Amino acid sequence: MRNKATIALFIVTFIWGWTFVWLKQALEASKMYSTTDDTTAVSLIFVCIRFGLAACFLPLFVKKARVNIKDFAVWKDGFILALFMLGGFVFQMIGLDGITPAVSAFLTSLYVIFTALIVVIWKKYVPTYTILFGVLLATFGAGYIQGPPGLHFDLAEWLTVLCALLFAGHIIATDVVTKRSSPIAVTFTSILLSALICFLVSIVYVSLNPGELQIIGLLTDSKFLIPLILTAVFGTFIALTLVNYFQKLLDPVRASVLYALEPVWAT
Repeated sequence: MRNKATIALFIVTFIWGWTFVWLKQALEASKMYSTTDDTTAVSLIFVCIRFGLAACFLPLFVKKARVNIKDFAVWKDGFILALFMLGGFVFQMIGLDGITPAVSAFLTSLYVIFTALIVVIWKKYVPTYTILFGVLLATFGAGYIQGPPGLHFDLAEWLTVLCALLFAGHIIATDVVTKRSSPIAVTFTSILLSALICFLVSIVYVSLNPGELQIIGLLTDSKFLIPLILTAVFGTFIALTLVNYFQKLLDPVRASVLYALEPVWAT
């Protein structure tokens, strides 16, 4: 099963690597519908619909997603995952507007180091030298896959670093909650709760910033819709189902090293 888990997470890295490109395409398409350079509204709407579509697909195509959803623990664990996941994706997309997909992928891959640090501090467990070497190699490789990353440490980059920290928290939380709750049921509740939370935040933000974004025009533009649908189906529905089902079979630090392959596909 560990071999299957490794293959499954390898597939996830391929999918998530492509999501950097799709996110960038969606952001570029949104610029003609925005009156400001602030991409917060676009990012919130994109992530809201992304998770909303995935929440519809999951119970439709995966029967186990409809099992145990009346269990309070499944919703509690789903909420924990949703907070880390939603925060990570929103900050990643906002940050991506100011940097290239390759730089975003590199900074996001810092969750490898963050995951190892959290494991050491929280579990009082030091990974093997082989794993630690893999952590450093994966991070260095992600940064220099296209030469020096050319960092400027501006707001976009710091937001992406924050995204990496949240993703590290998500990796650790996934390891914990999928061992005590149904992985598929938790996938559904976490995706649905992410969509609902993001929907509420989107309403508040758009209400406070009226006229900033032409929402109808944006949502009818195929250059925005196609990356959105691809990200919802592959980057959320399929990828998160694989993550929640298989990651528990691997050590969280080992899993994070695997995830660091994302920049390979984003370049």
